[in-house]
Amino acid sequence: MSKVNSGSFFLQWVTAVTVTMILAVMSALGVMWPIGEMVQRAWGDVAEALVVGAIFGGLLGLGIGLGQAIVLRNLDIPFMRWLGQTVLAGAVGMALGFTLVFRLFNLDNVPEIAAGLMMALSAGIPIGLVQWQMLKPYVAQAQLWLPICMVAFLIGFAVGLPLGGEGREWLSVGVVALLTAVISGAGMVWLARGEETAVVA
Repeated sequence: MSKVNSGSFFLQWVTAVTVTMILAVMSALGVMWPIGEMVQRAWGDVAEALVVGAIFGGLLGLGIGLGQAIVLRNLDIPFMRWLGQTVLAGAVGMALGFTLVFRLFNLDNVPEIAAGLMMALSAGIPIGLVQWQMLKPYVAQAQLWLPICMVAFLIGFAVGLPLGGEGREWLSVGVVALLTAVISGAGMVWLARGEETAVVA
């Protein structure tokens, strides 16, 4: 990685990821359920869960990956590869996660704890895995990015989801996005702390 100021890098990361994640997740919430209802009428509940999960996860991955890629492109990490693999990982992970939750609960009445844990695992594991592989050439301890992603999503969703409700979607999504961005940004700076040509104070 090229030399960057750690404080500036962290601020750019948090700002970019928070904004792009909010916009992408709010877009997902606006389209996934209407599309899901059409799919459910045509092919049933399992198909609805797969499609709703894929839409939400793909747009979640787009929001997170785009914000991250905007910052990381200055550090020679390929923009489109980072973005594309993050979107794909989010879509696949959430499609499987939503389908598993459907098997256990009604999609319209999923307990917040179960929803938060599902989103943390379904997003954090696949996104963390693919991004870890892309970080390996640049960061010595890139394998630690996987638990960092899982913790970021878990805390973000655990704190933000209970704040949701009719008319409070922006607040809930905003808190999820901000906490996910702050924790993942701090983790990225921490990972790069030992790199001589990475992030410097």
